Amino acid sequence: MTARLLALLERPRTLPELARALGVETGTVRALLRQLEARGYVGLAYAEGPACGVACPACSMKRLCPVAGQATPEVPAYRLTDRGKRALRGKVPL
Repeated sequence: MTARLLALLERPRTLPELARALGVETGTVRALLRQLEARGYVGLAYAEGPACGVACPACSMKRLCPVAGQATPEVPAYRLTDRGKRALRGKVPL
């Protein structure tokens, strides 16, 4: 399930979207996301977290981003960090 979750996060997704795609409860996905975030594989898709760092003008999350002056969304979105992208491609062990 971890590899599938990482693959889903190649584009930003919310917790409910991930749970539906994986066919599990949101609590299960939340727990897995916490573990992956602690290991540096995923992060919030906006803000100054490890998953951010893309050019703001081209960022698909710009309309939601608190850094860009928007309010923090009620439903956060997650994406892969650079480490997560490397893990997905087998360059870093999970």
